Amino acid sequence: MLVELHIENLGVIEDVRIDLGPGLTTVTGETGAGKTMIVEAISLLVGSRADATVVRTGCDEARVEGRFVTGDDELILARVVPKDGRSRAYVNGRLATVGQLEELGGALVDMHGQHDQQGLLSVQAQREALDEFADVDLTDLRAAREQLTQLDALLATLGGDERARAREIDLLRFQVREITEAGLSSESEDDDLSSEEDLLADISGNKEAMHLATALIGDDDGMQTCWVRPSLP
Repeated sequence: MLVELHIENLGVIEDVRIDLGPGLTTVTGETGAGKTMIVEAISLLVGSRADATVVRTGCDEARVEGRFVTGDDELILARVVPKDGRSRAYVNGRLATVGQLEELGGALVDMHGQHDQQGLLSVQAQREALDEFADVDLTDLRAAREQLTQLDALLATLGGDERARAREIDLLRFQVREITEAGLSSESEDDDLSSEEDLLADISGNKEAMHLATALIGDDDGMQTCWVRPSLP
């Protein structure tokens, strides 16, 4: 049972938390109050297609979280829909795939509407009924799906969507090319550059000292004077 729903920046809803109790809950309100967005939020939690147009105007992303309780077990599903890029799904705070949300949500929520399909008409429900009737062992398939879920979650942590990864690859290639063209050959390159920087940092002072020295050893007619330091006894 869905016992708590939290919605942020979804359509006309800026931030709302709804606590649901047992029995029938009715949501009423005038047109534009956000009733449809509540249904949309629940749909997102159970794996429906995410559309960036549902993100509230002026916001970077929309976020929906739902807390479900079945017996003694508690499950928290979350969905984040960014203004740009692909949506992200979470199960109990960990990255998951939208397919996993759909699989879990199918057992938790049954959406009924004027144009919505009932649970028995979904591909997932029909596949489960067929597997049960044929007594199919799904152990290996479930293990492979779990591994795929982990790989997809790991891939998501390495750089976001494909466009973001492509931009990062281009940046890294540019940096590698810059380093290669610099022609670095010494392992002490940093120390050498630091010493050269210290030398060049006082170049103005060195030039002034040179001009002053030149003026001291030359007279007004351009004649040079040689100063000899007497030797000590």
